[in-house]
Amino acid sequence: MNGTGPFKFVEYARGSHWVGKKNPDYWDKGKPYLDGYRALFIKDPGAQVAAIRGERAMIQFRGFSPAERDQLVSALGAKITVQDSPWNCSIQVALNQQKKPFDDKRVRRALSLALDRWNGSKALSRIAVVKEVAGIQVPGTPWATPPDELSKLAGYGHDIVSARAEARRLLKEAGAENLSFTLLNRGVPMPYEPVGVWLIDQWRQIGVNVKQTVLESAAWLLAQKNGEFEVSTNAPCNSIVEPDMDLHWFLTTSPVNFSKHKDGTLDELYQKQSRAIDPEERKKYLRAFEKRLYDEEVHYIHTFQWHRIIPHLAKVHGWTVTPSHYLNNQLDTVWLSE
Repeated sequence: MNGTGPFKFVEYARGSHWVGKKNPDYWDKGKPYLDGYRALFIKDPGAQVAAIRGERAMIQFRGFSPAERDQLVSALGAKITVQDSPWNCSIQVALNQQKKPFDDKRVRRALSLALDRWNGSKALSRIAVVKEVAGIQVPGTPWATPPDELSKLAGYGHDIVSARAEARRLLKEAGAENLSFTLLNRGVPMPYEPVGVWLIDQWRQIGVNVKQTVLESAAWLLAQKNGEFEVSTNAPCNSIVEPDMDLHWFLTTSPVNFSKHKDGTLDELYQKQSRAIDPEERKKYLRAFEKRLYDEEVHYIHTFQWHRIIPHLAKVHGWTVTPSHYLNNQLDTVWLSE
């Protein structure tokens, strides 16, 4: 509700800054601890790093890349603190089932089996804001699938040699052993560029030839909505970690069902998990939903969970990283040391 937050509006300068001051009537007496704040609008990641390195800014709340984190740690040493967390965003691959051969689940399964997720995670997490091998929920959260159970899904095992042999067999069985297609990717370097390059290399290792088309964000999204693609990166990203919110992407009637699949069984499992009162019963439906989505039907291919990295000046206290950049930004508990 407007007027009940910890800070009051002071001024806004388009493209420059936003200023807030302490709300003396804030409902939580004694807070906020800060007298005010000044938020800078800086689009370029390099300029954001420079602002923190030069101590013109103290923190950026969305996230930095591993290389940007390392730059700040190297430059500031003990004057910088790093918080990180699995991020409630992921890079998924949508396979347009209105276009052949992606209407054949053997082909979709083969493309998932080709991915060496575990070694890919180790390599990509050094250069990109992706890290965790995950299922339908953020790793480490209450509804997440344990790793040993996750490894039973197609493409999640640790024997990549056997997985790729099975992938080649499935492609041959489906008459798609010489498969080639175009991957639609988003024109945002981090993390889409490294993940796109990785996907193309992984599929090459089962004999699949992939070209890449990169579009700016609006055109990329429109092409997915209109079904004007064969295979595309996709980026489910939510606020609170809650299955009802996180799984709507994959429903038959969802406006962001970019794989264009129709799956009444999946839709029914969504309703069952949503209505379940007992946590263990809900987990059972969630595991069934996940298995159908990524293993039995392979409507989507999950690559990696994003990983949120927040390097900030060590003088900033009272703020804790969460799995979402949409949350915990009210700043009422933040305080500064000398």
